[in-house]
Amino acid sequence: MACHCTDCQEQTSGAFSLGMPVDKAGFSHTGEPVVITKTAESGNESRAYRCPTCAVWTHTTTDGTPDTVVVRPSTLDDAEWVKPVAQIFVRSAMPWAKLNVPHSYEKEFDDPTEIVETFRSSGILDKVA
Repeated sequence: MACHCTDCQEQTSGAFSLGMPVDKAGFSHTGEPVVITKTAESGNESRAYRCPTCAVWTHTTTDGTPDTVVVRPSTLDDAEWVKPVAQIFVRSAMPWAKLNVPHSYEKEFDDPTEIVETFRSSGILDKVA
């Protein structure tokens, strides 16, 4: 998923961030990341985790989705297969950076069911299973 919110634009020094939601129970990492905590527009607390050595943004957790970790696909050893199926906060997107994806939301989405179904039917899960 691509996020066009201004926080992501600032954190990436780019037009948007890419995030790949994964089940928290199956997620692990090594080392002690630096944690940057913010209150999101939704009112939920959001934590961005960064590598203590190079400061790259590796993943995010939020109070709004406590069972999910949003992994930054650029940190994967092989990310060529990653393809966003949705974009959020399109209202703050750079006009030239809007993506041609099945699901676009002006802000956040209330129900991820459509996105999850598109993600499952895309074949992406075959790459990580």
